[in-house]
Amino acid sequence: MNSPIESAEPLSRTHLPAQLVDRESEQETLSEAFAVDMETRLHHLHLYGPRGSGKTHLVKQFLTTFPSTVTTCFVAGRPYNTQYKVLEKLLQQLTGERLGTGHHVSDLQRRINDAITISTVIVLDDIEFVLLNDGDDLLYFLSRLDKVAVITVSSNYRSLESQLDARTASSFQPQVLTLNPYTPSEAQQILAERARLAFKPQSIDREALSQIARTTANIAIGLAWLRMAANQSHDVITPDVVDAVKSTGYAEYVTELLDDWTPHHRRLYETIALQDRKDGEELVTGMVYDAYRDRCLDAGVPALSERRISDFLVQLELLDLIETTYHYGGSKGKTREIRLADWTRDERSEES
Repeated sequence: MNSPIESAEPLSRTHLPAQLVDRESEQETLSEAFAVDMETRLHHLHLYGPRGSGKTHLVKQFLTTFPSTVTTCFVAGRPYNTQYKVLEKLLQQLTGERLGTGHHVSDLQRRINDAITISTVIVLDDIEFVLLNDGDDLLYFLSRLDKVAVITVSSNYRSLESQLDARTASSFQPQVLTLNPYTPSEAQQILAERARLAFKPQSIDREALSQIARTTANIAIGLAWLRMAANQSHDVITPDVVDAVKSTGYAEYVTELLDDWTPHHRRLYETIALQDRKDGEELVTGMVYDAYRDRCLDAGVPALSERRISDFLVQLELLDLIETTYHYGGSKGKTREIRLADWTRDERSEES
């Protein structure tokens, strides 16, 4: 089978486009927010947008615009989801040092404070995962450093105020910038440019791109469908090919999201996926845990505690892989109903 792909890199979710579609006003807002006298205290900013709306690309592109008189740092909150991990990564970016474990947080804070000698912009992507741990203390420390501006990025929280202690909220006080989901026209434009860079000429039907853009506003899901369709196509990628690979393409997208997590996260997600397909059965936390524990037993690995798995369920929800509904009252008190996120839903009609 001849692959239509000439270059796979433009189909990667980590590919940074030369031009961003319909983000001119947001780019201008960022530039204005940081167009300050570098001798004064820099502003902080919180960037919110649904998953797949280009937040990471926007901030990474923005970091390239700073002169050499400004230091920039970028830390991804999924793999670096504790204060210690973030501080260790920041120290490595600022000084080149690799400290590893065994140090006290206060020691890392002191080293970072000493290392910052010029204006520094720090991006904390996926901040919600750090806030599940001790991210509040991290933000309090960073927001009180001289010559430092912090940009937090979130797919779940339009505002961080309700997630922070009063002292941190008072110290941080970021300007808020919201990205709207891409329209079908914008999504098609983005996917068409990626396809132009990745595929051989005339190897994809324009209607296939239009179909993807109408189905999801999440560009990462659209790219997964394009990659899977290219692997399955004998000649031209058509709407029928896209239809045929949507489930497997979404599974690849899920795999990408879970790459930063543990095998137990994947095992838990697969458990929910299997249980979710059973008609007429309400899926609650205890039922999920029992099924997860059975899968661990079958695999010959120790199961994690029910409390730990409850934490993992919150993480899967923040990744938009599952949805939960809490019910209060009744004989069992508070219960949590769990189901897979519906990726076939038109995401543009939802308020995140």
